[in-house]
Amino acid sequence: MFKKYIILLLVLVFSFYNIAKSEVSEHIKIQAQSSQTTVKKGDSFFVKVTIQLDDYWYNYGFVSILNDEGIGPAASELSVKPAESFEQIQNIYVDKPEFKYDEGFEMTIDIYKNAEFLIPLIAKKDIDFSNDNISVVLYTQLCDTVRCLPSTEYIAKIASSEFSISDLDLSKKIKISITYDENSYPIASYPDYFKRDELSKDSPSHSDDSHKEEKIQKTEYNEMIDQKKSEGFLSFLWFSMLMGAIALLTPCVFPMIPITVSFFTKRTEKVKGRGLRDSFIYSLGIISTFTAIGILVAAIAGPTGISKLATNGWVNLAIAAVFIIFALNLFGAFEIQLPTSLMNKLNTKSQGDGIASVLVMGLVFSLTSFTCTVPFVGSTLISVSTGEWFYPILGMLGFSTVFALPFFLLALFPSYMTKLPKAGGWMNNIKVVMGFIEIAAAIKFLSNADLYWAMELITRDLFISIWIACIVLIVLYILGLFKLPHDSPIHGVSATRIIFAIIFSSLSIWFATGLLDKPLGELDAFMPPKEYGTIQELHSSSMINVGSENSELTHWHTDYKLALEIARKLNKPLFVDFTGWQCTNCRWMEKNMFTRSTVNELINQMVKVKLYTDSRKESEIANRQMQQDRYGSIDLPLYVILDNSEKVIATKAFTRDEEEFITFLKKGLNSN
Repeated sequence: MFKKYIILLLVLVFSFYNIAKSEVSEHIKIQAQSSQTTVKKGDSFFVKVTIQLDDYWYNYGFVSILNDEGIGPAASELSVKPAESFEQIQNIYVDKPEFKYDEGFEMTIDIYKNAEFLIPLIAKKDIDFSNDNISVVLYTQLCDTVRCLPSTEYIAKIASSEFSISDLDLSKKIKISITYDENSYPIASYPDYFKRDELSKDSPSHSDDSHKEEKIQKTEYNEMIDQKKSEGFLSFLWFSMLMGAIALLTPCVFPMIPITVSFFTKRTEKVKGRGLRDSFIYSLGIISTFTAIGILVAAIAGPTGISKLATNGWVNLAIAAVFIIFALNLFGAFEIQLPTSLMNKLNTKSQGDGIASVLVMGLVFSLTSFTCTVPFVGSTLISVSTGEWFYPILGMLGFSTVFALPFFLLALFPSYMTKLPKAGGWMNNIKVVMGFIEIAAAIKFLSNADLYWAMELITRDLFISIWIACIVLIVLYILGLFKLPHDSPIHGVSATRIIFAIIFSSLSIWFATGLLDKPLGELDAFMPPKEYGTIQELHSSSMINVGSENSELTHWHTDYKLALEIARKLNKPLFVDFTGWQCTNCRWMEKNMFTRSTVNELINQMVKVKLYTDSRKESEIANRQMQQDRYGSIDLPLYVILDNSEKVIATKAFTRDEEEFITFLKKGLNSN
């Protein structure tokens, strides 16, 4: 059994490695064209290479630049393969590089973001680019604002479509000379007329402010983590376990409670006497996937990689499909609707004595938990991206072990229910009710996918309506108005059924009040934001000179620079809310903390800006990058109070403690 578990875990980790790796490879796009479709031996011609990099990413220039200690970035190299088909490259024409001061090397370096390069070549044999496999190889290192990937070869096959040399303006490019040492290693150098030192010495003033290096202002959680590390690994381990216990109070984990119970209820029906084993495997699956996938994806795709994965539309659709399949299985739909061969496969996976389905549930649990990262996990993943390994792995293990413990007990619970007298009939009723709850939970992940693609299909009202429909069906089922395949005959409605029917009917009425914009407490956290699906802009840039002080403090802005300018104009602190469309903890804070009278009064004494970070819009990608660059955090939600010079006054993440949050807000107001 243990061997099978290891093999399955390796398969899961390898799958997520490929997902992360594919995401990293998308940071650069490279294309190559020849100036001639065919060339003869001895012909001279050009190859044009075009590169495009994602926002905030760059690669180093072609000339080696070293600081006073003889250290510098790895210079990029261009080559053409197969090398024996061409004379050695003697020079290349490149765009003028941008200049950036690098704090690590303590000097100004040359970088490219989007650029075009030309390689003059002489053919050593006849070549037809439409038939021959000729490629350009760019060997370079990619970096963003917080990390660099290892130097890698990026290969582009030279397209058969030709381009015209006359269309190029070579006067705007620099001719770099290429010489070779005794080992045929290329050495690039700038021409004498290109005075790099003079051009780059004042480089910080030439670059846009948005690309300047900013000193990270640590959040309170980052400071706490650093302190625990300095106290030793035992102190850090206990701290990570405490954070795991606190994370159990966040709304993110609540959907997995009925899911866990219903899954193991159905499994216990077919697999007797293995409740303890399955509970242990389920917990081990949570711990191992939470730790391994989190660490691996953070190392490959950066600290935001795991949150991008968890909020990805396709991933959420897959999770929704898992819940719907389990719900249909609880309804008994497989036996009457699916082909025998498929039914047997599903039954083998979901109810057999194997452990694959249990581990899959552990994986699903981990992914649903990552959708709203708690502060400890976010800071840990950032540590991984900077090359630290021991404390992140130790912390994730301690955190996930405590995080999984209650679910070990929940998974064990159904095996004890089956030992109760006459468990058969009412046990099937519980399974069906749990099936409807799983359908309701699936709507949450379908909503996440809708939010990811910004289709605006599942609004808050539709979300509530579907949940009401699920509850109404539960009431009708409890009253015996319809039956499912494995139900026992009902000879009258018992008092117990009437009581549960009243409870669920009351729930449906309570949910209906949500359609009238009444708060739904904890459940508001799982729904889309109220403004989702409505055409509105919280504040436009044109209002800066016309809004009264009262209106500026009442409205939420969505433009950081505009909000900062207004805060300076009004001499008020700036309250920054880093949030997410899919962030359950963010919704809880907005519906259950911000609406409290004292909290609302304090927040409205500051200029407020709400910065979403989890969609694919460029503005939200920029918000996420700013959060990571300035505060060393990817936590959602993260609240930051700034003074007029953008100095951090206080930070706070998710909390259920009203007094704690009020103390945080007062820090911002008292400093003004």
